[in-house]
Amino acid sequence: MKFSKIIGCLAAATAAVAAVYWWAPAWLPASMQTATSASKSGEQAKAGGKKGGFGGPVSVNVQDVVLADLPITLQASGSIVALQSVVLRPQVSAVIQRVVVKEGSNVAAGALLFELDTRSVQADLAKAMAQLAKSQATLADLQRQLERAKDLKSKSFVSASAVDSAQSQVSAQQAQISADQAGVRAQQVQLSLYQVRAPFAGRIGAIDVSPGALVSAGSSATPLGTLTQFDPISVKFSLPESALSAVVGAGTGQAVGVRLASNNPGVDTSEHLGKLTLIDNLINPATGMLTLKATLANKEQKLWPGQFVDINLRVATLKAVATVAQSAIVLSETGASVFVMDAKSRALVKPIKVLHAMGDLAAVSGLAAGDMVVTDGRQNVKPGGMLRAMNKPKKNTSGTDSTDGTNKNAATGERKPTPAQ
Repeated sequence: MKFSKIIGCLAAATAAVAAVYWWAPAWLPASMQTATSASKSGEQAKAGGKKGGFGGPVSVNVQDVVLADLPITLQASGSIVALQSVVLRPQVSAVIQRVVVKEGSNVAAGALLFELDTRSVQADLAKAMAQLAKSQATLADLQRQLERAKDLKSKSFVSASAVDSAQSQVSAQQAQISADQAGVRAQQVQLSLYQVRAPFAGRIGAIDVSPGALVSAGSSATPLGTLTQFDPISVKFSLPESALSAVVGAGTGQAVGVRLASNNPGVDTSEHLGKLTLIDNLINPATGMLTLKATLANKEQKLWPGQFVDINLRVATLKAVATVAQSAIVLSETGASVFVMDAKSRALVKPIKVLHAMGDLAAVSGLAAGDMVVTDGRQNVKPGGMLRAMNKPKKNTSGTDSTDGTNKNAATGERKPTPAQ
């Protein structure tokens, strides 16, 4: 009995305190009434919060959906590589007579770069040409003798064997002339070896020799200089084995965007566009990487062999898709969905399919142009509940840069890498 009485007293005391709290403003002094009312208002506001309090609309941020084509890119790092580069060496041993080219200059294909001393080979060429002229004169005399023999044969002054002998001498001399002509051509070829010309258009590097220097033939000899092709130029990079199917499926000829990898504000990091030209025929077993090459124009020579670059390889283009924030997507056992605010500001659930992830964004299907997708505040949203848009809806066509398809922060312009899928 005593225990029951104690419980009853405590209940009565609690009820009395509650009554004082709620009805105190009616009889408390003005200062205490104000404090009590403020406390109650704070608790009500805390209870309501973003939900608007007492069943009001939920405050959210929304995005106006626009359908657009979205390029899908794989990103990698690589280096610039010259398509052609050669160490210039003479094919004969001789003294350098003249250095025609200036180091660091651009030259056309076939341009004369170095001249060697050609006096000895020019003498040999003159000798060969003189021999050819002698043989041609001898042939002319033998042909006249043949004509006389034929004339005498017609008058029966000589036998047929005399005509045949004259004809044989003419044929032998014609063969001699062919041999002499070949000798002249050989000397002309030999003379051309004393002129070092550019095998392709490019840029000359440092020149290591001067006129009067004796140079030798052979790969071990001191080089005259180097010639490197700059336009077009190539970039070499690697992608993980997981990207193999996407790369092979797209094939060569796909667009490749190249930017210099530098944080120096003085470096031009604008994008250079090229095409994929090589997909290697094996995966490196040690690294699990696939080697690729792309070729791009470099007329202004902004890209130099050896530079490190960031690469975007376009492997596909998604047609008429929407791009939404990853935070807007609701994942469940039944699949992915988003909340959409309808014309009456009610929350509707729309199933979607995630086609491609791009950092904080995702390309999805299942949305229509003009849908208002809830991007922030969805944790308080319930299907059919009322919503209040706190922001001015902005259109998001793809969330990507128009040239390379890389994800770009809409607020800061900062690029975010697109992971290989």
